[in-house]
Amino acid sequence: MREKSLLKRIYDFRIPILIILLTIVFSVISSDFLSLRTVKTLLLLLSANGVVAIGVTLVMIIGELDLSVGGVLAVSGLMMVKLLPMGPLPAVLISLASGAFIGLVNGLVINKLKVNSLITTIAVGFILSGVSLLFSEGTVFYENRALTDFGNKSLWIFPYTTLLYFALTFFFQYLLKRSIFGIKLYAVGGNRISSEYSGINVTRMGIVLFVISGLFASLGGVLMAARLSTASPLRGSETAIVVITAILLGGTTLGGGYGDVIKSLLGILLLSLLTKGLTQLEVPAYYQGMIVGSILIFLLYVGSKLAQKERS
Repeated sequence: MREKSLLKRIYDFRIPILIILLTIVFSVISSDFLSLRTVKTLLLLLSANGVVAIGVTLVMIIGELDLSVGGVLAVSGLMMVKLLPMGPLPAVLISLASGAFIGLVNGLVINKLKVNSLITTIAVGFILSGVSLLFSEGTVFYENRALTDFGNKSLWIFPYTTLLYFALTFFFQYLLKRSIFGIKLYAVGGNRISSEYSGINVTRMGIVLFVISGLFASLGGVLMAARLSTASPLRGSETAIVVITAILLGGTTLGGGYGDVIKSLLGILLLSLLTKGLTQLEVPAYYQGMIVGSILIFLLYVGSKLAQKERS
């Protein structure tokens, strides 16, 4: 039993351990990997997918999925660029509002009409993909000094966008672990029926979480457009898969009732570190996908086996 507990403790810290091991391996293979430039680039890549992951994590904790985030990201980025003649602040605010509205539609359909979240968000994602292609004839370029400075400048090695992501992560981690909102959220994820009998408005909470997910997906689109000075209808095509993979790597489960945004941050960091290192080593993209998928399956398999041993 002592050995099982030790293995479980090691498994609980699997992501920090993997991050340290990968950093050592990539640093040995490539002497430039731990340069300030590489670290800054790695941190810069965290923010867009990271903020999307915050919203998706909250949805997954209650046992739902949001696969429309890629479409929201693409539409919001394009909308911001199209509305820039109004000024950067109105353009950003309207883009964020559009993401929240799409999240509201998702939340109402799923929680009021009782349509499965997987089916609903896939369908909404397809609709948004078509809307973004109609909305734009391709990649749209723009010039706005304030946005591009925010998207690319840093405080030492920490990009402003990444600092924003870290701040949002710690804020929502506090809400999850130290507030009534967090207690209710985990309760709904653990058992919806019991939560309803205890007085929690499960329907309203589900709607609110999908609004947050849509809002953060649109923020991801804004941050990505600010960093690249462009927006594209194809930009969010892999966002949902990448984000959910990172969340699962971090340890949040599909069944609901477990996980948090710090775990998702570590999953995003691990995935970004792995992608950056393999790219720097010139490993082809299709091999990178195979490696990430294999790691995910292996970690989930080990986790299920340890859980079985703990119950026995």
